[in-house]
Amino acid sequence: MFKKYADEAMELVKLIEADGARLPGTEEEKAACKKLQGEIVKRTGLTPYTEKFTFAPNASIGAINKLGWVALLMFLVYYIGGIGGTIIAMLGCFGLLIFTLTQIVRYTGMWDFAFKHETAENIVTELEPAKGETEYTVYLGAHYDSSWCWKLALRNPNTALIKTGYGVIGVIVLMVLSVLRLCLYAGAFYEYTAWNIALYIVPLAFLPGYFFLTQYLTQDKTVGSPGAMDNLSGIALNMMIVKYFKEHPEDMPEGMKLVNIGFASEEAGLKGSFAYVKAHKNEIDVNNSYVFNVDSVADPGHFEAVKGDPWQGTKFDKKLIDMTMEAIRESGEEPHTIVNPVGGCDSTPFCRIGVPTTTFAAQNPISTEYYHTSKDVSDRIDVSTFEKGLNVIYKVIKKIAAQRALVPEVAVTEVITPEVATEETTAEAAVTAEAPATGTEA
Repeated sequence: MFKKYADEAMELVKLIEADGARLPGTEEEKAACKKLQGEIVKRTGLTPYTEKFTFAPNASIGAINKLGWVALLMFLVYYIGGIGGTIIAMLGCFGLLIFTLTQIVRYTGMWDFAFKHETAENIVTELEPAKGETEYTVYLGAHYDSSWCWKLALRNPNTALIKTGYGVIGVIVLMVLSVLRLCLYAGAFYEYTAWNIALYIVPLAFLPGYFFLTQYLTQDKTVGSPGAMDNLSGIALNMMIVKYFKEHPEDMPEGMKLVNIGFASEEAGLKGSFAYVKAHKNEIDVNNSYVFNVDSVADPGHFEAVKGDPWQGTKFDKKLIDMTMEAIRESGEEPHTIVNPVGGCDSTPFCRIGVPTTTFAAQNPISTEYYHTSKDVSDRIDVSTFEKGLNVIYKVIKKIAAQRALVPEVAVTEVITPEVATEETTAEAAVTAEAPATGTEA
């Protein structure tokens, strides 16, 4: 049923992947946008349209390595600047932490004005109901940009998070020590010599951490991630689902409008999905809309429903999560749930306006040498994983229709020889893995 569509999805991934990294706001991302529009017309017979938005591509995750250099500068100022340098180091470290919290953790965009702006375009394809009027809308989401190369993960994925945390803690420590040093200058401590020695020695322990931050990622496009898994996989699978329903209108749920969105610049802080929601929040009927985001489908044994983005303060729709878990099991994989401990995914902007949503992924939920690195290539992905991924998306769409019909769901014909579900293999028996984020943005 989906084998030929899985093969075509892989063909599409390889076609776009061959052009290299598609970093947010770059000419390569814009070129991919045009190329994907042509592929949509060619492969589905539908005509997509785009929605342009303006954003600051390097005002979030893309700034991490630069923040490391600022931390090193504050370290030097702390040592050579006397009381004035201590004040600058304290304020500088405080500013680094505020920027990290607001721009990298929460994606607020409040400091975007200080960065160079670029444009990008979301790609929207609509498939109207096969017959009758629209009663509800299912949005399929995936992002087509790719990430900067995370050099620490490429060198050693097992120590990348430790090194990053080491640097962040070092910034906090330097800020605290700057405050203590100012207290020392004010005469708050009697043991002047002992305190002075401690305040000079302790920061040295965190000097390597600041350097690690400078090496977190690189803006060099030539070594940027090709993004086969994250997230050409989602782009290709969603396009094939649209193609399937276009070619099989008799199987399309009655009254359903299918909207497929290729988000731009997700890696820069969900910029594309935030822009789409901002433009359409007054048009989206939250009671008759569902957003099924697909992000990084590549690793068998790691099929997951994302429950939420804690850093963004979002919890996704339980019913959609349960449907996804059931669909994964019915497709022959053991279902898991995860939360994104860092970053976020394109479900979050929709969740914030009350639209039921979840994100589906199939990615090993640990730090790996291929997540956000130059090794995220299609050669490591088996087409059978795409076939199962298509099956999951299809089944979730059918389950949404069955739920809306308020009748017992008729079993969907299995197409990938899954393990037969029994009373022992219910959704409650699914393995829950609270682990690092998927290709959802970190």
